[in-house]
Amino acid sequence: MEGFAILGAIVLIWILVGPIFGIIGMNNANRATRELMDVRAELRRLRRSLDDGAPEPTASQPETESGRPAPADAPTSVPPTRPERVAPPPSIAEATDVPPKNDDPSPSFAPPPKPARARPSRDWERLIAANWMVWAGGLALAFGGLFLVRVAIDAGYFGPLQRTIAAALLGGGLIAAAFRAQRLDTIKTAKNAVRFVPQVIAGAGLVSLYGAAIASGLMYQFVPPLVAFAIIAGISALAVALSMRFGPALAVPGLIGAYLAPLLTGAEGGSILPVLPYFALVTGAGLTLVRLTDWRWLTWILVVGAGFWGLVATASNEVITPLAVAAYALSLAGMGVFFGARDAKRDLVLPKNQLHPRYIAAGFGSSQLAAHIFWLLAGGLILLTGLQAGAGPVDAGALALFSGLGLFVAWQRPGYALIAPLSAINTLVCLSLWAVDQPPLIWACLASAIGFGAVGSVLMRDLTLRTPIALSAALTPPAALFIAFWRDGGLDPHFGWGLAALFLAVALSSVLEQLHREDAGFKKHPGAGASYALGGLLSVALAPFLIFSGFWLGASMAIVARGIAVVHQRFDLALVKYGATAATALAVGLLVRPGFIEPGAVSSIPIWNAMTFGYLLAFAALFAGSRLFQNSKTERQAFEAGALILTFVLIALTIRHIAGEGSLHGPFSGMGEASAYAIAYFGMAASFAWRLSDKAWLFKLAEYVAAAIGTGAVLLALSYVGIGSVGGLPLINLLAAAFAMPALLIAAYGAGLRRADRPNEATLASCGAMLLGFIYVSLEVARAFGGQALQAFYGDFGWAYSPAWIGYAVALLVWGVYRRRRAPRYASLAILLAALAKVFLIDMAALEGAARAGSFIGLGAALIGVALFYQRFLFAPQTKSEPDPAPS
Repeated sequence: MEGFAILGAIVLIWILVGPIFGIIGMNNANRATRELMDVRAELRRLRRSLDDGAPEPTASQPETESGRPAPADAPTSVPPTRPERVAPPPSIAEATDVPPKNDDPSPSFAPPPKPARARPSRDWERLIAANWMVWAGGLALAFGGLFLVRVAIDAGYFGPLQRTIAAALLGGGLIAAAFRAQRLDTIKTAKNAVRFVPQVIAGAGLVSLYGAAIASGLMYQFVPPLVAFAIIAGISALAVALSMRFGPALAVPGLIGAYLAPLLTGAEGGSILPVLPYFALVTGAGLTLVRLTDWRWLTWILVVGAGFWGLVATASNEVITPLAVAAYALSLAGMGVFFGARDAKRDLVLPKNQLHPRYIAAGFGSSQLAAHIFWLLAGGLILLTGLQAGAGPVDAGALALFSGLGLFVAWQRPGYALIAPLSAINTLVCLSLWAVDQPPLIWACLASAIGFGAVGSVLMRDLTLRTPIALSAALTPPAALFIAFWRDGGLDPHFGWGLAALFLAVALSSVLEQLHREDAGFKKHPGAGASYALGGLLSVALAPFLIFSGFWLGASMAIVARGIAVVHQRFDLALVKYGATAATALAVGLLVRPGFIEPGAVSSIPIWNAMTFGYLLAFAALFAGSRLFQNSKTERQAFEAGALILTFVLIALTIRHIAGEGSLHGPFSGMGEASAYAIAYFGMAASFAWRLSDKAWLFKLAEYVAAAIGTGAVLLALSYVGIGSVGGLPLINLLAAAFAMPALLIAAYGAGLRRADRPNEATLASCGAMLLGFIYVSLEVARAFGGQALQAFYGDFGWAYSPAWIGYAVALLVWGVYRRRRAPRYASLAILLAALAKVFLIDMAALEGAARAGSFIGLGAALIGVALFYQRFLFAPQTKSEPDPAPS
């Protein structure tokens, strides 16, 4: 059974190592294929350039008989008997200075035929014998040795110790054979996979050595675990050394074996912390190997191995875990930075449009990319250690040292510019997630803000690329301030925090001002200017959140938006302009969100209260801010839209406050409150149509919104008809406020639309006004005869609707004739027809005697009078000098 175990272990190692050889070969084949494709593409490009750029014959450079320009010393005259022709495009033979072959002795004006592209035939014999057989031979060699060992085991010749020694001897012999094979001329001169024979034989020898080491320690315990660990580590070092002579494929099992050595010794349990220096040493040796050989793909093995054991170490609950992991993480970061220091001397050029992974790999170089990955790995280990064991002084010190080194490295090497923001992000995440008592946390946030803000601002002044460090210096302080506020008071406003935010905004603005003096317009360093502008905006926007609550928070944010607009006037940065728009949207959102005004926050005095003052303050700030964006239509309209929305909301809140008897949360007042909404919003729509008709689409949108709210208020008032008293006085009651006054305002709205040359919308508004007037007249009749509460809408007084409708129709007719509008006249006719139908179909059956006679006499007189009116003012013959009636 032990033999099967040895066989399984060796086969497993071979399965792990064998694909790596295949991957290397595949990479080489892919690289050769790409080079061939590049050559072919270049050849096609050359052919197209020659075809497109063939010189035309000129007087100074005539054509020869072959269709090509004659040399400078050739005769300049062409025989007149030869026909005129166009020079054919040069063939591939011409492009390579080979004369075209033409067996026809007679002159021909057709271009020579292009030679057929020869299809390369695959030499299957060479492919099989000189390539595939090499890899198959190496695999067969390894399995042959294993089977030989198996035969000896079955015969009883070998025990565990003998098998282990035999595997070691076999490995040593194969490695010696690899050195001998490398000196053969057949292998030296090979152009195919035969040249990899020494590498394959050495790989098989390493597999045997690893098998012997695993058997001696893990399987049979012939040696102590520490000795087995040393043997495996030595074999790994041998593999790396052999890779320097035979090829990079041998470095892969060497590095993997070095990282797996502690798992293959047979030791039970134990602490992982004492071997962390060993893993750091392996990582450093691997990076040195990559630097010496330029085998950059080995870096990923180092990242995975070092990261795996770092994660295992963070899970340890020992007392020295924070110190050990912090030292290990900082060593990884330092080795990664040292590894890529040579490539990091060149400036890092950030893309303008997108950060594509291909760009990162090409722009950084593998060593720079590896340095950034090791830096992220180190920061992640420090973060996890603080989360696992609870952040203490050691974790805080490691984080501070890590952040300081990040700024220093980014300052020293332009290619490491992104390490500064990576360090800042890691610091902020640690401060957000670590469980730290309040006083140390506040001091840690303060130290981070000062460290990145002050130190970063000083360090980036002499750099060519300032943006990454400027981002860290400008954005870390407000973020750290917010983390301290959030974790200290639980988002409860406090004046001290707000004052700190304002002080921070002033400090960042002073740096921005200094940058502007050195570089007017931020032409040299636009990223740095934008970074400090963004940091200042975030700080000044953070201040209201740290001080105010309720509607005062929205009002203060509107003032912030106005302040940002002033900053934009000073520093013409697109980021500042966008920040002004964002602050406006935030202010409006804070002032219209549900439940933003708590009960009792507003006094019972109507209009003259804190709510009105706060909204008027926000309105004034946004309106004043819009004046600063006269040359920027989008931002100006954003400020104006915010001011209009706040106007709508203030009107609604004021009505609600009055109707609720001094409270925004009082009961709804029914038709009276709905009528106030309707009057306010229809009046606003009418004012927009009359006074702001020449403005942009924004005011038109506000006009539509106001009209829609007014319509909803009218429908709400209509739903309260029959519920409660509407008042006892005729014409002066709730019906007039809910329907008559909105009808007049809608009519004024339609007149404003007509004045603004919007006839279709004007006609729609006029029809709505006339419909609302008809409803008011009908309800007024019901109030006069059915009671103040409109207990009945039709009964013995049903006949009263007819004269009221006729009177309303006559009034519309007179208005339509006077203003020469068709819509009122058509509405008048419709109402008259409705009244006529009602009289003949309903009133005739309900009335008797003198009442019936009087009703018909009045109806007849009205109809005749209307007919005479039409004839007099509309249907009378007109002279040519009289103008035609204007359309509605």
